Amino acid sequence: MTRTAARNGLLVALFFSAGVFEVLCFLSFKVFTGFQTGNFVFLGVSLTGTGPPEGPNPVSVVVSLAAFATGAAATLPILPDSGTEPEVAEQRVLWPPGATIALAVGMILDIGFLVVWTTTSRSDAATFAMVGLNATAMGMQANVIRSLHTPGNATTAATATYITLVSGVMTETLTAAAVQRLVGSIVGMIVGAFFGAWMLDHAHPYAPLAPTLVTAVVILVAHLGFDSEPPAHLQRPARKCRFTLPRSRPGRSR
Repeated sequence: MTRTAARNGLLVALFFSAGVFEVLCFLSFKVFTGFQTGNFVFLGVSLTGTGPPEGPNPVSVVVSLAAFATGAAATLPILPDSGTEPEVAEQRVLWPPGATIALAVGMILDIGFLVVWTTTSRSDAATFAMVGLNATAMGMQANVIRSLHTPGNATTAATATYITLVSGVMTETLTAAAVQRLVGSIVGMIVGAFFGAWMLDHAHPYAPLAPTLVTAVVILVAHLGFDSEPPAHLQRPARKCRFTLPRSRPGRSR
């Protein structure tokens, strides 16, 4: 397996984790923690006066929006390239050093989500806490993905992934590796959503455990496979050996 394929596998795993958490929060709290487009729609619905139980709780929506922005902003000091739009070649930056750190902090927040989920009774305060914790982690994860500069990938929303895949296939502009990455990402989110809904029905107390463990595996693999190597600008280029043939002396004129 190439390093690019390994990196793409980590992306699929993060899509799975995001799919699980999105289902848990949507079915339990009627709010998204990663898919902020949905929250903007919910915010508009709330302005009409439609609230629980038919509509979303506007406070939960605002908490998610604010926490997501906070998480994204918190990664900028260690992931400076995540705030830039230009794409770079996939071979240039496979996994920035700060990506693992950001995911680790996000995993700690998800552990906090798990603790609140399993130890407290359902209340507005507990809901706001869980939404805030996971939305912050999702915001951090979103900028981790942006720092990888993989076109069409955003684990908090598959719309860009879907349109990039469809457009690329129709115009035949995608490489086989890119198609595999995009398809794998979409499938990962679908499987994650299915698994999250299944866990809610069959193992409710432990539903947040699986995506947290998946994120932990991603962090471990990234640390062992990518963080152990020095950044590209610190790696010494290989020395080029030059072989020259001895020059023959021109003959003397008589």
